[in-house]
Parts: sequence; structure tokens; C-alpha cells
Amino acid sequence: MKRFGLVLVWILATATFAVGFSGCKSEDTIDSDMISNGTQISEKVREENESLDKKSYAGLEDVFQDTKLITPNNKYMMMVFSANGCTYCEKLKQDIKNTPKMRQYIKDNFSAYYINMSYSKMHTFKVGSIDAPMEKEFPTRELSRIYNVRPTPTIVFSDAQGRTILNFPGYMPEPQFNALLKFIIEDEWKKAKDQKELNALVREYVLKHSGTKG
Repeated sequence: MKRFGLVLVWILATATFAVGFSGCKSEDTIDSDMISNGTQISEKVREENESLDKKSYAGLEDVFQDTKLITPNNKYMMMVFSANGCTYCEKLKQDIKNTPKMRQYIKDNFSAYYINMSYSKMHTFKVGSIDAPMEKEFPTRELSRIYNVRPTPTIVFSDAQGRTILNFPGYMPEPQFNALLKFIIEDEWKKAKDQKELNALVREYVLKHSGTKG
């Protein structure tokens, strides 16, 4: 079975999905006024700065984990890259809040993280197997560049070793997004031999399992 490694799989949804997608333009900016750059900083202030992004997913703390440590925890991993003022990021969060079954499905099957690119934060990225672990720290901006984040939200799915399966740019309505989650969890992606085949499999599966006409 071929794995896609840490190479990002970029799905051009406008070309592959009849349902389409929407997203907010990423300005690649950091709200530096919210973060102290001083060298003399108390532990309390440091902790407050590191927790600013948690307000971004208020009400979904049971779904999204603290991004200070990003690791699969022996599950599939889902990273939602967002930004302040992103309308479609808010739509995605509301879909999760308003759909208890999908909310529970994410909790049960994913280690999920909501990464707000409007804030500067250090993330310890811990992936790999027991025999070949990898741990490295990245600031928020560098992490978003590694995953080539453009529109927000951008949703990155990885396997239990942190290897990227799918990088999906934009927002999908709840029925299509729910189907996409199941595509990952039910290991349908493993049937793909290359990126082109993966694109086709995602499109076919989402259309079939969301009631969307092709």
C-alpha cells in the first residue's frame, strides 16, 4: 500500500467537486500587538500569550486540543488552519457545534487542532513511529507555510504517524464535510495509488455519501 508521506496533497476542489468550496483569503499576518516581544516576561504573561488562540474555538474545547503540542495520539489527526475574521471558519465551527453526531465522530476518531494564524505561538510538533520519532518546534507562521495554507479554513488530515493524507483548502457544507471525515476514517484513501486517483476517489465518495448530485 503506497503512503503519501509528508508531501501535501492539494485538492483543487473547484475542479474536482461539483459541490464546490468556499474560503477566506489568507493575509499571512500575525497579530503581533497581542504578543510581547520583551525578554523579561513573567511566566503568567507567557502562559496567557500562549492561550490567546483558545478563544478561537470557545465552546469546542472538547473537540479541539491545545496546539502547544500537536501530535496524533495514535489517532488520525485533523488540523484546521484558520484566521480571525474568517467567515467560513466560523461556518465550519457552527456546523460542528450544531451537529452533535459529527462533533462526537471527530472526538472519537481524530486528534483535532484549531490553529489560528492570526496569533503567534510555538507549537511542539511530535510525529513519527516509536522506532522513528520526530519532535520539533515551529512558530505558527512557519507551520502554516509548511502546509502551504492559502485560503482559510484549510484542513489537513494526517495518519497516526503524522504523515499527510489530504490537504483540503476551503469550507464544505456539513453533509459533504461529514462524508470527507468518513472517507479518512474508513481508510478509503488507502485505495489511491497516486494523487490523481486520490482526487477522483474523494470526489466520488463525497458525492455518493452526502446526497450531492454529480
